[in-house]
Amino acid sequence: MKTIASFLLVIVGGIFINGFKNNYSQISNPWHPEVKKLKVRNKPFSVEIADLNRDKIKDLVIANVEDSSVTILIGTGKGNFSEAKGSPFTAGYMPNDIAIADFNKDGKPDLAFANTDRKYLTILTGDGSGSFTPLKGSPFPVEVKPHTHGLVAGDFNGDGNIDLVTDSWGNNRLAVLFGNNNHGFNTPVKYLEVGKNPYQSIRSADLNKDGNLDLITTNLDGNNTTILLGDGKGNFKEAAGSPFACGDSPFGVAVGDIDHDGNPDLAIINSPTITSENKGRDGLTILMGDGTGKFKPMPGSPFATGESPSRVAMGDLNGDGIKDIAVANYKSNSITVFIMNKHGVAANYTVKTGTFPDGIAIADLNGDGKGDIVVSNSGEYYINIIFSN
Repeated sequence: MKTIASFLLVIVGGIFINGFKNNYSQISNPWHPEVKKLKVRNKPFSVEIADLNRDKIKDLVIANVEDSSVTILIGTGKGNFSEAKGSPFTAGYMPNDIAIADFNKDGKPDLAFANTDRKYLTILTGDGSGSFTPLKGSPFPVEVKPHTHGLVAGDFNGDGNIDLVTDSWGNNRLAVLFGNNNHGFNTPVKYLEVGKNPYQSIRSADLNKDGNLDLITTNLDGNNTTILLGDGKGNFKEAAGSPFACGDSPFGVAVGDIDHDGNPDLAIINSPTITSENKGRDGLTILMGDGTGKFKPMPGSPFATGESPSRVAMGDLNGDGIKDIAVANYKSNSITVFIMNKHGVAANYTVKTGTFPDGIAIADLNGDGKGDIVVSNSGEYYINIIFSN
């Protein structure tokens, strides 16, 4: 079993240019962001951004692993947040990955969690104000080996009910739980074969532009990513050429159109140093999609990051319409920001954070048209909001 290394505390610091040896311009750092520090609960891990109270303003969802809870921060649209009434809410034992969807079909966002060290998934239903209660039947058991880590939600069989996919990384599988009309999940669970050790990260998107959701998993011990193309009826087949090589020990993935060609691309972090057993080079591998489910590395991959990158996010940080990339560096107590253009990486910056940054997400939180970065500091009780300028 993989174990996360223990690291030393580094105090929150400033901004500096990272000395990368890749083929993109090294320019002086014009980025001097405002950083806001917000207290949550013990050991915040995953972070997601969504409009939870339907006021068209982004709110924050933070899974607190040590407290087995979720903190809900309601946004004002101007970069300020206040904790929702009743927050934090119990979210099952050690909640890790978060999926947001309407599971009970009442038009209000709900939350699902992969519960680390347990063979179940927890679902909380939202009341539309930012408060949450367990869905009837939650937590939902799933027979995986040895327990759940990653999670993604979507209607994969076209019946109008939300389904869940989690990892069974001990036997190189994904487990699909198909939702039913009673707001529960059908049995038996469907299992999908993927690569070696699909630990931590599963994501979904329409990769071949056929209108159906597909699945992406990074395979930690396979040094590759598996692409499973969905038919919209609950069936999946591996894309031609899959699995695709993506650097050493891929640990997480974000999906988005990086080069603005209309095809989804993948940003994958390589993190052999975050485990106790793997070897290789930390970094960021970018795989460019061709719109059919096939991928090839962007020239220059893997790009240098800090030590032990743990998660990755995409979003437009400078308002040019092109998605940029941000990576949380667990051991370096920092994030690495990659400013992208249609030709690749235009520039990179490093921003110091709190201790052991883990979860990361991007959205415009203050209404200036530029994406802002939310980072959870899993070694503390705080998250950082880094506002783009």
